[in-house]
Amino acid sequence: MKIVQFGAVIMSVLLTACSTLPEGRWQEDSPAPITLDIKDDHIAAHAGCNRLMGSVKMHGDRLVVEQLASTLMMCHGEEAEKEEALKQLLGDRPRVQMSGDQLILSTNTSSYVFNKQPNMEDGVTRYIYVAPEKTHCTGVAPMECLQIRESKEDPWTLFYGDIEGFEFTPGIAYRLRIKEFDVPNPPADASSKRWILDLVVEQEWVNNQ
Repeated sequence: MKIVQFGAVIMSVLLTACSTLPEGRWQEDSPAPITLDIKDDHIAAHAGCNRLMGSVKMHGDRLVVEQLASTLMMCHGEEAEKEEALKQLLGDRPRVQMSGDQLILSTNTSSYVFNKQPNMEDGVTRYIYVAPEKTHCTGVAPMECLQIRESKEDPWTLFYGDIEGFEFTPGIAYRLRIKEFDVPNPPADASSKRWILDLVVEQEWVNNQ
């Protein structure tokens, strides 16, 4: 979670206070990022466990979230802490500031920096299964890869890239809905496709004993 002191943000980027609802999909730049989806006076937020939903509006340069509801999964450890911090942020009427394609939500004690993401409606929808364990593979260097397939009848295949917004936990089998985007002029050793998590459709602990 990227939490920085508000003064540091002021010195490092040129910020513009915003009184217009920042619609779109936003993602925090961290290994397990927070995502925000803001559209038509509604907000959906995700910090790795439950999905938070509510109505949203601007009051001056403040983001006002009302009737915040949550799915009811049990969260533990760091996931639980991040989710509570996200609830606190949304409940504290954070100040909204923009810097290019960055959204900064700040309270009296901290600021969260989000980057604008592609319009999910423009992506190609795909459903994939993710095996509960990674396996050794070799890309540019030895690494561990996700094992994926599109149907339960298909064999597992290695996935060498990243699924943005997805945090893998060993021992859990997933079914994901992802959005696929073309990457213009990718580097020679990079994929021409970009995958972004749209929804965790199913997840189940798998007992291999």
